Amino acid sequence: MKRLGKGVMVFLAIVMVMGVVLPVSAATTTNQEWQSITFGQSTDLDFSTNVLPDKVGVNKAEPEHPGTIDGEIFLESRGGKIAPGHDGLTFYYTTLNPNTENFVLEADLTFHQLGPETGVKPSGGESAGIMVRDVNGPARQDPMIEGYEEVPAASNMFAVGLMRDGISALGRTGVKELWGNPGSNLVNKVLPGSPEVPMDTPLRVKLERTDTSFVMSATFTHLEGSPTFKQEIVGADLVQVLDPDHMQIGFYAARNASMTVDNANLSTSEAHTVPTPEQPEVQPDPSLTILSPKESGAKEYSLKAVSTVDGKMSVYQDGKRIVNGKKVKANDVLAKKVKLKKDKTSFRVELNTSDGKQLVQEWTVNLKVFKDKKGLFVSPNGKSTATGKEKDPLDLDTAIKYVHSGGTIYLLEGTYTDPITISKQYSGEKKKMKTLVPYNGAKVVFDGKNEKGNLLSLNADYWEIVGFELTRSTGNGMRVNGSYNKIDHMTFSFNQNTGFQISGSGSNPDLWPKHNVIANSESHDNRDVTDINADGFAAKLGVGVGNVFKNNLSHNNIDDGWDLFNRTNEGPNMPVTLDGNISYSNGKLSNGYNAQGTSGSGFKVGGEGLPVAHIVKNNLAFDNNMDGFTDNFNPGKIIVHKNIAIDNKRYNFIFRINPYFKPEEQGIFTKNISIKTDPDRMKADFVSGVVDDSNYFFDGERTINSKGKEKDPKPYLKKMRP
Repeated sequence: MKRLGKGVMVFLAIVMVMGVVLPVSAATTTNQEWQSITFGQSTDLDFSTNVLPDKVGVNKAEPEHPGTIDGEIFLESRGGKIAPGHDGLTFYYTTLNPNTENFVLEADLTFHQLGPETGVKPSGGESAGIMVRDVNGPARQDPMIEGYEEVPAASNMFAVGLMRDGISALGRTGVKELWGNPGSNLVNKVLPGSPEVPMDTPLRVKLERTDTSFVMSATFTHLEGSPTFKQEIVGADLVQVLDPDHMQIGFYAARNASMTVDNANLSTSEAHTVPTPEQPEVQPDPSLTILSPKESGAKEYSLKAVSTVDGKMSVYQDGKRIVNGKKVKANDVLAKKVKLKKDKTSFRVELNTSDGKQLVQEWTVNLKVFKDKKGLFVSPNGKSTATGKEKDPLDLDTAIKYVHSGGTIYLLEGTYTDPITISKQYSGEKKKMKTLVPYNGAKVVFDGKNEKGNLLSLNADYWEIVGFELTRSTGNGMRVNGSYNKIDHMTFSFNQNTGFQISGSGSNPDLWPKHNVIANSESHDNRDVTDINADGFAAKLGVGVGNVFKNNLSHNNIDDGWDLFNRTNEGPNMPVTLDGNISYSNGKLSNGYNAQGTSGSGFKVGGEGLPVAHIVKNNLAFDNNMDGFTDNFNPGKIIVHKNIAIDNKRYNFIFRINPYFKPEEQGIFTKNISIKTDPDRMKADFVSGVVDDSNYFFDGERTINSKGKEKDPKPYLKKMRP
């Protein structure tokens, strides 16, 4: 065997310390020894999310003739996932040499299950089919080490398999580390023209490696004419990154999927692999963006422009130059206060780049000054032509366009049914925030009637949103992509995704939403169609610095009370502060639905092995269907201070062993208290990190500190009240 790459050797050393053996076979095509393995996140023996009780921990490959692909092979997975940056799956495979061998692996695949058997829809990570990858992850632990759950296992791979939307061609590239890395990319394409895949009906499925490409195809032999559908992806050498001398080829199943393999055949041919040309990094065309609105409710107008490249910027107002060739840096905002002297004012911004190009943006601003000493009034039946007074209210969309910085929009009592987006152009200012609030405590509800998407999308900065309810959206109740906002005394209920969510876009953390404060708000009974995604509050998938959740209440959401998830391929969130919040009875709804379910934690503060130093203090978690406080694979230096967890179904506190970090590099725990009184929930806490004797964790029988001193639970049980 040739020397493995440096990254692989480091990984091998780590997993050997953990007592785990990474299966790297030296089999050749003349001796195609086949073997099975289960590896990756969510494949551990107690993974039970949306899994029937008798199926918990079931991840297996059962060949009729072990060590071969003769006869039938049954694969079933009740854990794992196919994720953008990593995998968790059961794999029945052999090893080939990519330097000398191309292959065709084909078989009749009969799919029996795709998605949970609990009656909810697939989450998107379910799949089964044929796969080739450069490396496998370490085999899951059996028996499991206490406090350990399987960590992400990443690989470059190509596959053809059944996904939620049909039989698909899959390809993940850009993986450089075996635990995953930002910048990897997953392609998932339904085979062009292919029909719906019936359960329990065989298809002839094929994965082929040529000198230049991977070819994925499926023949629907049960249809007239046995039509074949095909997809080709260039990059025959892209499964030689982590291990240049071995590729793993076989049949897989991931997350609530099962199938039978029959009439399998693997043939090989001599390889003359054509190196895939390095793709130059595509630089986007330079752009010039105007961050100012086309409407103004005041004569004072804040003109803002930003470019993606350096250059010299000039600004014209009604044909008169007011800024002359000012030097600007890429992504720096040029801001200028101007006076609007008439109802319509034209502006032109010119950017001359260093390479001689000129970018131009032109727009007209409509000025409409409302006599709004109190503020602008709106109602569910307001009109765009109204005066904005209490007895002649505007519609909300018009008010958002014309409220000036420092101004207030008053919501009159009633039910609003139209979703609202507050775009970046309508931002307030640091000392002049814009406010949206019910008038004199009026009862205001935004109701999507289970027909409309995100009810309030806040992409602007410097807004204060206060005191009303967002309910029955088909998406989020409220979603924030802006910064420096205050969300207070809001209610998010019965939405079909997370009640309140902060998420950014793009790959630059400096542009992700930051310094938002969410306080004194409640989120409950949010439920998605898969029963595993709708949280009460979330700050996930692109979160900037300085976001704070303080004194909020989250309960009876189908998934978690709080979720701070991030994906390996997108990079880590910035630290979030959770202070003084209460999270209870998540994983089940207030009407009792899913009371016996096995998902739903109080505070889930990570995802996919990325270290983030969140601050988690003064919070309370009780009666959640999963864990009270969980790192969810976040090995970072989380500050966990003065939290209380009582009678959560699995762990009160679970902060895992991680093979890539030492305990002293992980969380710092002080003054936390864990109490269990329910005989059916007596699982001991497990905490890996820096733990002093000010903590009182549950050891399976008592609440004690590291010196054996016991804590009386009675004073804390009174806290378990909504």
